[in-house]
Amino acid sequence: MIRSAQEADKAQIMALVKSILEKEFPADASFHATDDLEKFSEVYQGPTGTFLVAQANGRIVGTLGIKAEDSRTAILRRLFVAPAHRKEGIGLGLLQEALQFCRAKGFREVVIRTSTQMSRAIELCSSLGFKEDGRWNLGSATLVRFCLRLT
Repeated sequence: MIRSAQEADKAQIMALVKSILEKEFPADASFHATDDLEKFSEVYQGPTGTFLVAQANGRIVGTLGIKAEDSRTAILRRLFVAPAHRKEGIGLGLLQEALQFCRAKGFREVVIRTSTQMSRAIELCSSLGFKEDGRWNLGSATLVRFCLRLT
């Protein structure tokens, strides 16, 4: 089940995201920052944004935040799926729900950034038509920006 996050979900969201970041980037604590999640309702939820969660057996197993970068571009952040629930279509479901939301809000473009270490996220974005739009190094990681035109 995919739904908008509620304030009561914050602890589970934080635990999931932190556990994945610590596993994926064990030597680079700068990637472990979760300030935006501490106040996710302020950062993501509103007329042009939302924070989605995927739930299975009463637990949050996936996350994806959507917010306006500007009037025509939405940025997707915090696409994470619990390792035990990968390859179940959860990431795809979250992205499809996000793209539907973005279209309904009138965005013309969607941007998502990920790390080259997150190969499954890269494959998923590419399968949905996202095109690589740039790379840069940040600490120990190479980040990749993907863009999808909606119009």
